Amino acid sequence: MSWLTSLPVWAILFLALLLVGSVSAGSYIFLHSRTGEHRERTGLAAAAYMTALGSLFAILTGFLINSEYATLRQAQSLVGKEAAAASRLAWATEALPSVDTALVQQRLGVYLTDSEESDFKAFGTDKAQNAQTSPGFGSLRELQSVSFTIASRPYVASATANAIESSMADLTDARRELLSIADSEMPIELLLLSAIAGFALIINALFVSLRSGGNTVYVAVGIILIVALDLALIVGISAPFRGPFVVDAGPVQTMATEVQSGVYLPWVGPGRVIESSAKTCSADESSCVRVAPGDPIQLAALLRIGKDADASGLDDLRGFQLAIDYLDGKFDGEDGQLLGHEIARYEVDDECSPEGGRSGAGQLLNDKSLVAVVGTTCSGAAKAAIPLFSEAGVLMVSGQNTAPVLTVDPDSNSTYFRTAPNDLIQGSVVAGFVGGQLGLNNIAIVSDGSVYSEELGTVFESKIGSYGVTQTRTFESKEGSDYTATAAEISRGGFDGIYMPVNSPVCENLMSAIASNPGIKDLPVITSDACVLAAVLPVATKVNAYGSGPDVTALDKKPFYRDEYKNAYRSKFGQAPLSVWNTAAFDAANLIFDAIQRTAIEADDGSLLIPRRTLVEAMKAVDGYDGVSNKMVCTSTGDCAQAGTIGIFKAPAWPVGSGSQSAQPVYSKTETLASVIRKK
Repeated sequence: MSWLTSLPVWAILFLALLLVGSVSAGSYIFLHSRTGEHRERTGLAAAAYMTALGSLFAILTGFLINSEYATLRQAQSLVGKEAAAASRLAWATEALPSVDTALVQQRLGVYLTDSEESDFKAFGTDKAQNAQTSPGFGSLRELQSVSFTIASRPYVASATANAIESSMADLTDARRELLSIADSEMPIELLLLSAIAGFALIINALFVSLRSGGNTVYVAVGIILIVALDLALIVGISAPFRGPFVVDAGPVQTMATEVQSGVYLPWVGPGRVIESSAKTCSADESSCVRVAPGDPIQLAALLRIGKDADASGLDDLRGFQLAIDYLDGKFDGEDGQLLGHEIARYEVDDECSPEGGRSGAGQLLNDKSLVAVVGTTCSGAAKAAIPLFSEAGVLMVSGQNTAPVLTVDPDSNSTYFRTAPNDLIQGSVVAGFVGGQLGLNNIAIVSDGSVYSEELGTVFESKIGSYGVTQTRTFESKEGSDYTATAAEISRGGFDGIYMPVNSPVCENLMSAIASNPGIKDLPVITSDACVLAAVLPVATKVNAYGSGPDVTALDKKPFYRDEYKNAYRSKFGQAPLSVWNTAAFDAANLIFDAIQRTAIEADDGSLLIPRRTLVEAMKAVDGYDGVSNKMVCTSTGDCAQAGTIGIFKAPAWPVGSGSQSAQPVYSKTETLASVIRKK
């Protein structure tokens, strides 16, 4: 009977009128030819039954209409219940770490879309149980798996876990009840009985009209129309998921759109949603990447992973790898998928130099399917790469660049962001430690000539004077230079401390030279995050070394880091973190994933369209992403970390390598970027 209930309203009405009218006309002709002289008697007898037959037809059809309309309203109510449960689930996830919030809401958006596009079609087939194998059923299982896995973790508050589980149960119940309604059918026997009662009423009315003639014919015609309309209405409302009167999936569709665009994400919200549709790509096809069904999403890592294979560049890469691993909601050593696609990760060495950044960017941009880049490690490489990626419209997010110059007056088309704190913060905190805590007065500042080193040294020098330091002098010691000569020159200067914000291997080579010089081997040597590496630590113990950088010991206050991330790092890589930057790289990758999820469009052929310029706008909309390393508020300058907690660690108790578990800073301070800018 599904073919009949699937017809449009005009077709059902036409067929009902045609059938009832044809039967009535045929019956009239037959009765007219047969009754003859008995019309008076049969008409009188028929008149006596009119009330009874009319009542019987009214009762039967009234029951069916009321029953089927109630079912239609129940189904519509369940759609509203499903949308409401989805809304409660989305709100409940706001209390989770942002990476978990994004995971659950992304899967919720996929389920709601699949439910609206595939489940409702499956519900309208002969076998509504087809919905058990529809995409909606698969995405619901994925949503359940991720939601319940996250809700069961110890770092999730019981109220949040209960809210997630309760809303998930309501969502599942609503789907189950919709499936039950779709799989049920109107009692065909009752419909046939109603039709028989209707035809009996019509024939009775025809007997009466044959006896009385005149205007009584109009009464018979009216009864014929009523019977036809009632039967048409019953058929029309008997299938809530097909035909002329169907359940409106609008609430689910609206909810799907809102969830996928980020309305329920705490760091986006309704006021910062970035509009993205197929028209976005039609207007600028060159900026859109088309990912065919089954193809991977192409991302890249432009990091210091060649000559620095044991240190910060590798640690950045590991943070990126962990982010991909966690796309399925768990650190299980298996890469997850993003919007149903694998992640293809290109890895290119930035060589920690402008040349490496420039050549690496050119190499990556040869692939027109490139969506976004995690990198660079070194600020000098970033400064050279940013113009190339920006011109191509490719999003670039670094988890380690700290040089202030990278976010000073960026070009309007800049596609660059960073999750690492601006070195205006580190320079200010270290100046406070050196001048206020160590009480040094005459300081040698060493630069290796890189953008990072020059910038951080300049910030430090500009801040140190406010702590009573009266003398500073800058020395340059580039990679491959005579480190012994540099140490000797410092020794002749009468300094009471050395500040060396340099990169590896200058850091460890210069420390070795300082350790070999009796005149300065006992001086406080303060180095920066680029040297706080497991590979540098053995040399740092030979001098009176301090290392500054993000205070990763403060991350233990974050349950996700303490209960999940830290153990996952050791389990996956078999050792403690190599640097202090892997968490910032993890956040950088997850911000890219978030931007893709909020802006990607599914094309009619199943391809995924990713508008690269829109990704940049999506990054600018981030306001309050609670990352593992920091809370992110991404501005148009490219700075996402608007504050930083900088720790000063004394060797050998650095927060890297084998001793990282017990490392505690001798000094730690939180500064906001806005406050240090005001202090200039």
